[in-house]
Amino acid sequence: MVNSARIESLLRKYYDGSITHPEYVELIGELKASDNDTSFLKSMDTIWADAKPESFYTPQEEEAFYQKLIGSGQFRKKSRLIQLRPFYRFMAAAVAVFILSAGLYFYFIRQHQDAASRFAANDILPGGNKAMLILSNGKKINLGAAANGQLLSESGIAVSKTADGQIRYTVKESTGKAGTPLENTIVTPKGGQYQVVLPDGSKVWLNAASTLKFPLRFSNNERSVQLSGEAYFEVAKKSLRTGGKLPFYVSTPKLRVEVLGTHFNVNAYESTSKTTLLEGAVRLILAAAASNLKAQVSYLSPGQQGIAGASGINVSTGDIEETMAWKNGLFMFNNQNLDVIMKEVERWYDVDVVFANDELRKASFNGAVSRFKNISQLLEVLESTGSVHFKVEGRRITVMD
Repeated sequence: MVNSARIESLLRKYYDGSITHPEYVELIGELKASDNDTSFLKSMDTIWADAKPESFYTPQEEEAFYQKLIGSGQFRKKSRLIQLRPFYRFMAAAVAVFILSAGLYFYFIRQHQDAASRFAANDILPGGNKAMLILSNGKKINLGAAANGQLLSESGIAVSKTADGQIRYTVKESTGKAGTPLENTIVTPKGGQYQVVLPDGSKVWLNAASTLKFPLRFSNNERSVQLSGEAYFEVAKKSLRTGGKLPFYVSTPKLRVEVLGTHFNVNAYESTSKTTLLEGAVRLILAAAASNLKAQVSYLSPGQQGIAGASGINVSTGDIEETMAWKNGLFMFNNQNLDVIMKEVERWYDVDVVFANDELRKASFNGAVSRFKNISQLLEVLESTGSVHFKVEGRRITVMD
C-alpha cells in the first residue's frame, strides 16, 4: 500500500533540495510502486497548491510536453500513467522522468533556479510609463520625470499628467478657431508606454516605440491623428453640427482607418499595418503610396482583423486575446514564431536581440507571461521548453540552440 503522506514529505524535500540520498532512493521506490495510484496525484495537488508557481504553461503546452515525455525510452516503462487526466499526467510524467533520471533536477523548480542564477547578474527591468511630449513650438517635456498635475495651457487647452501614467488634454477655452494647425506629438521610447486622453475625450494607449501626432483642436468636419508603432483606441462618439457622426481617422504609412465611435487596435510597426476591431465598425483605406494597386477599401466587423500588405488588404478573424495582451500587461503567444516574440522583447525591454542561428527564428511558442517581470523571468520561461537558450551581455541578448 502506498504511503501518500510519506510521498508528499519526500516530494517536498526533493522540491526544496533538502532530500538525502537514502530518502532519494526511497522516493524512487515509492514512485515506482504508486503507478496510477491517486495518492500520488493528491500529493502533487497539495504541493502545487502550496507552491503556487506562475501559470507559464497553457493546457496545450502541458499536453504537448507530456506527449514528448512519454515518447522517451525512460518513460515507456511507466506507460500506465498515460491514463491520467491531461494536467496531472503532465505533472506526474515530469516528476517521474526527471526524478528517475539521476543527477537531473525537478523540472519546475531546479530549471527555474538554474536559469535565474545565470541571468541574475545581467537582469533587465521591464518597461513602464515613459514618453516624451513634443509641443507645437518644438519644446519637449519628459513625461516620466514631470510632476503630476497641469503641465501647461496652450491655445485654450489644458495639458495635465495623472499619477497613473496618463496625459490628458482638456478644452478650457473656446478661443481660437477649430482646426487651428497646432500639433502635439507623444513619443514612447523602447521600454515605454503611455495613455493619452485627446481633446475630444478619445482615449489612446500607446505601446513601446510608438509615435502619435494629433492637433490641439480637431476641425468641425473630422478628427485625424497619425500613428507609427502600436496603439489601442477608444474613440469618443461626436456629432457633426449639420447632423450625423463626426468621423475619426488614424493614418499609418500603409493604411487609413476611419471610425465613428469604436474600440480598435492598430499595429503599424512592420512593413504591414494591422487593425483589429473590438467594438463598433471601421473602414480601412489602403494608402495610395503603400501600393501600386488602385485604392482599396475594406470594412471590419467586431472580431475581425485587416492587414495591409503589398497585395492589398486581407480581412480575417482576429485573435482578440493576443492582440489586446500588451494593453492588459501580458506577453501572449499563440503558436507565435520566436522572431516575432523577440521583436516584442526588444521594444519592451529596450534591448538588442541577435540570433546565433536563423533557423531559431522559426521556433514557435505558446503561453502568457506578465510584461512587468524582469527579462530573466521571461527568458526562463522560453528556455524551459528546451528549444532555445539565451546569453545576456549588458543589453544584448543572444538566442542559441
